[in-house]
Amino acid sequence: MTDLTSHVCVWCSSTEDIAELRGEPRCGRCRTAEQTIAAAREFVGLYGLRPLGGSLASEDEEEHEHRVAAREARVLLNQTRSQTPTRSKSKPGQRVATRTATNAPKASSKTPAPKTQNDKSGVTRPDRAELMSRAKNLLAQLAEIEERLTVAQKDSGLSGKAKVSDLTAKRDSILRTLAALEKANRALEPA
Repeated sequence: MTDLTSHVCVWCSSTEDIAELRGEPRCGRCRTAEQTIAAAREFVGLYGLRPLGGSLASEDEEEHEHRVAAREARVLLNQTRSQTPTRSKSKPGQRVATRTATNAPKASSKTPAPKTQNDKSGVTRPDRAELMSRAKNLLAQLAEIEERLTVAQKDSGLSGKAKVSDLTAKRDSILRTLAALEKANRALEPA
């Protein structure tokens, strides 16, 4: 075991009450704040609630207490931070170039599909059979989500409300995708 009394807190450079937290020396104040934030994240994750962030809006008193405690702990940590972490700064152009370079081999490995006359972008369009296949898969997913939504709506607790919200968002996403597929199908029809 190493002697931690000679270390300083990696967050605030304090030398008082040093102990190891996640492999780094931390003072008692920083450890407590980190543990408060971790407890709030665990609570939010356990019930499938909205992640911690800027808003304190909550469904019940216990959730509100966790959100307030996490916010106060985050403020304390940010006020006591002795140095900001170093991040390598990259220019936006470099990111785009890297992303383009990594996508290029994938695109070239596929066999090119026949292009339509009006298609000058190099992007191929799916045919009607593929559109119908995608639509059938989405309709099957939609039916499953509707069943799960019916069950989740019977649960009046926080977890039930979170499930209903999540399933409703998934259902809306599938409906938007189905609408896009219908639009693509109409675009394939001769004028």
